[in-house]
Amino acid sequence: MTTADRIGVPDLTGIWELNRKLSTDPEEIFTLQGVPWFIRKALRHARLSLEISQTTSTPLADGLDREEGSNGKVALDEAIKPVTNLRLKQIVNPGGFDSEGYFTVDGSTQELSLPIFGDIRTQMKFIDLSEIQDDSIRQTFRATSCGNMAIQELAQNTSKGWEAEVIWGFENIDGKKYFTRNVSTVKDEKKVIGKMVYDGLSGC
Repeated sequence: MTTADRIGVPDLTGIWELNRKLSTDPEEIFTLQGVPWFIRKALRHARLSLEISQTTSTPLADGLDREEGSNGKVALDEAIKPVTNLRLKQIVNPGGFDSEGYFTVDGSTQELSLPIFGDIRTQMKFIDLSEIQDDSIRQTFRATSCGNMAIQELAQNTSKGWEAEVIWGFENIDGKKYFTRNVSTVKDEKKVIGKMVYDGLSGC
């Protein structure tokens, strides 16, 4: 089953290239996140793109106790739990900071190490657009008619002391649909907000 079979869920599958003109300068966010100066300098002039492959599976819950219903059939409603998986590859050219990861969008905690950000702990889950706190982001998401869901990513780097919330989805900017990641990073009571805007063909 593909994600297109699930009503309201955005399909992020595609190749997405960062649009620097529409994106926020990430310098302040990277500085707050402790990204070294030489990496920040390389990223400022590099071509950044994301390759995303998104799939959805419906595995049976482990240890299922099947109960017979009144019609004699096995009740599986609670056993089948659709799970969305993301294979994400970030390409930095030039720079040598490419990374690749596999993420399960179910709210579970995942540990990974990235060339740019170091060791981080992350959680991803789908949220209804009504749960997006920022009014302007929520409104631009709704304007795209790409369903009523977005991905919320919560990331944390304990060694560098920062936490971030990232909202993934599609927005309407100047009358055109774009894939975006809205980033809110907090460290030592300082908060920095940015938006990464990507060009590409949407599957939603």
